[in-house]
Amino acid sequence: MFYLEAGAGDPLVLVMGFGGDHLAWGLQIPALAAKYRVIAFDNRGVGQSDAPDVPYSTAMMADDTVGLMDALGIDRAHVCGVSMGGMIAQEIALRHPAHVRTLQLHATLARPDAYMRALVEGWRKTRIALGREDALRVIALWLFAPCTYEERAEFVELVLQNAIANPYPQSLTGFLRQGDAVLGHDTLERLERLRCPTLVSVADQDILVPPRFSHAIAQRVAGAEFKTIANAGHAYLWEEPEAFNAMCLEFLARRG
Repeated sequence: MFYLEAGAGDPLVLVMGFGGDHLAWGLQIPALAAKYRVIAFDNRGVGQSDAPDVPYSTAMMADDTVGLMDALGIDRAHVCGVSMGGMIAQEIALRHPAHVRTLQLHATLARPDAYMRALVEGWRKTRIALGREDALRVIALWLFAPCTYEERAEFVELVLQNAIANPYPQSLTGFLRQGDAVLGHDTLERLERLRCPTLVSVADQDILVPPRFSHAIAQRVAGAEFKTIANAGHAYLWEEPEAFNAMCLEFLARRG
């Protein structure tokens, strides 16, 4: 399991989403590490971590994360997850509540519906049929807001080129197995057990994980705060990094 650390202070564990490795936090780590001990890592199935060809689940990857925390001597941490990383973060807080000081759930869901299951199955067929680079370009259509494509086409291309140039590209096995984890995720009826300070956020133009999923989470977590980022899509941590980072830091300063 590959990880990196930056900064000092209270531990802050960053959990990335489907297909992303620690590099996907590149626009967050400097800002967050100015005040916190940031731990970013590669989930199983991506980057420099192992990609065993066995069924994956978000509960399994939650246990991976807590195992990393234990290895680093971290008893409790702030946990921040995006997309599939938010699903993993939910399981961390539910399965290992004593390890979590605060919880951030960005652009994520508690239970895939028929739309999400069909979308993931479509992505799987796309990845198999087109190969990695062409599949990345198709999948990106769900990651960015339409206005980002219209107004910042060069930015979208830069993100895609960075992904294509990754020296540790995700294998087909890792892609399919992480997809299994998304399809099998279900915390919806357990969310009411959460007691740690929680922030739920979503972008208003997220077409991959529409806002209804985030609203469903916030309604079930007692005392959860809800924030919306305007004029951005699923990848709002890249599209609007200053707003995303400020939101995270403000929550941590106030609730941490």
